[in-house]
Amino acid sequence: MNKKLLRKLKNKEEACRSCLFRFYKGIFPERLKWYEKRKCTESDPVAPFTIFDVAKMLDMEFLENCKSGYQVKDTQNAANVVCPFCGDARGKASICICAEGKIMNVFHCFDCGTGHNMLTLYAELCHLTGKDRYKKAYREIYRRKQEEPGRKKKTRQAMQEESQGIKKRARKQKEYLAEPVNLEQRHQVYKKMLSYLELKEYHRKDLERRGADREMILHMEEKGYKSTSEEDSQQIARRLIKEGFRLEGVPSFYINWEGNWDLNFYEGNRGYLCPVYTVDKYLAGFQIRLDHPKGKNKYVWLSSANQKKGCGISSIVGVSGKTEGSEIYVTEGILKAEIAHQVSGKTFLGNPGIGNWRDLYEVLQVLKKRGLSHVEEVYDMDKQLRLVCDQKYSEICEECEDRKKKGNPDFECPKKRLKRDTIRKGCNHTYHICEELSLSCNRNQWDLDPDGLWAEHEKGIDDWLTKEIRENRK
Repeated sequence: MNKKLLRKLKNKEEACRSCLFRFYKGIFPERLKWYEKRKCTESDPVAPFTIFDVAKMLDMEFLENCKSGYQVKDTQNAANVVCPFCGDARGKASICICAEGKIMNVFHCFDCGTGHNMLTLYAELCHLTGKDRYKKAYREIYRRKQEEPGRKKKTRQAMQEESQGIKKRARKQKEYLAEPVNLEQRHQVYKKMLSYLELKEYHRKDLERRGADREMILHMEEKGYKSTSEEDSQQIARRLIKEGFRLEGVPSFYINWEGNWDLNFYEGNRGYLCPVYTVDKYLAGFQIRLDHPKGKNKYVWLSSANQKKGCGISSIVGVSGKTEGSEIYVTEGILKAEIAHQVSGKTFLGNPGIGNWRDLYEVLQVLKKRGLSHVEEVYDMDKQLRLVCDQKYSEICEECEDRKKKGNPDFECPKKRLKRDTIRKGCNHTYHICEELSLSCNRNQWDLDPDGLWAEHEKGIDDWLTKEIRENRK
């Protein structure tokens, strides 16, 4: 990257703080620590436009109601959109002006993993190239904002004054939410919380269905695989406070409408907890395996984002097994990684999303310092999905206009193509990370038909490893 351009991006007249943050994180990870140490002050200028302005300029489709359960709660500061890169319309793609008291102005899709600040998003979709593409993007957005229909052309100062309201919103948000505590404090609270919970029998049966035997389930229970308890949420919070634990800043805890501390268990997220452990063996958070999936979404994060004195939780790569060793397996999903570890004894990284490659990079970087030299990629066999339409891929097959237009039952399914390309993109990110870190990487496949494509029996590595166990139970 050109040093001159970098200096331009540091100039607050050319790029807002949030853009610079994302720029450093995506392009220069080593500079992220420098940027994070900088303190935001009231005098820092705000860009005279937002990610909402940019999205409208790009004709991005806004989703008002996501049936899959990914609806944003703070509609003033965030919105679900159709991903312009992979086409996801389930709500996994969103834009955000500010979150948790910070001005963000970012776009991210959790399906394909694409993430951009508002300048790079505009540059990508408008096909701006060259060393000054961000400068071009800023100028074009600024000009188009000035020339919006129905408004008088305004000066830069007037536009920036107009956008100062974003600061107030972020400040109000920050006052409403809590600052996250460190991992050690979080670990202590979660461990004590788990001691008040149990694994219900029907959840135990679900783990058995997935191939775990009684001994494996016992180990998983000890690690924190417990059932949620909506009826005991306030009582658990009270017991923790009585034991001397501070709940403010621990994701999942918040102050409810009665003014009492509460744990964010409710009917909509009822299920069992899947604990996520870091490379340093801290219990950093939980996914919930839902009893009643929301559309195709079987998992949600246990969070208290947008709740009074609550806080959110970011996607975390979970570690199942020992963190010292020369070899590790990378798969998609926290629960999937844990079951595969329990069956094989190998160490697995559970990546919560195929597009969560930045966090994966950081974890592998740490593990390399501890002796890691080889990675086994074991993502789902969707990467070898046969693309021929079988008219039963999903609930929308009956409404597929493409199939009707073609008049041919053997034509390529566009939804399958998109799914396979997304998985392969995630695999490629893993290969590139390994190459950058000088780690050897091996691609694994299983359950193949004579054509070398997935036979559609055993999708995940956990399914493949537990196949014999499940068959012996029949």
